Amino acid sequence: MSDDLGFTGDLDTSVPEDKQRRAARVVAGIAADAAECAMLLDMLGLSAEIGGKREHHRAA
Repeated sequence: MSDDLGFTGDLDTSVPEDKQRRAARVVAGIAADAAECAMLLDMLGLSAEIGGKREHHRAA
């Protein structure tokens, strides 16, 4: 099945976890309060937990 643009619906819409984490942190930084942050994260299909995860990289 294709749409008017010829897309078949087989597009990969997954977002890497590092991008999800960065998006959640940006939303948290601009939200007016916790309720607004939760609403915006929900609208993006993200959770607060994803933004709290940090990857620690040590310099060589």
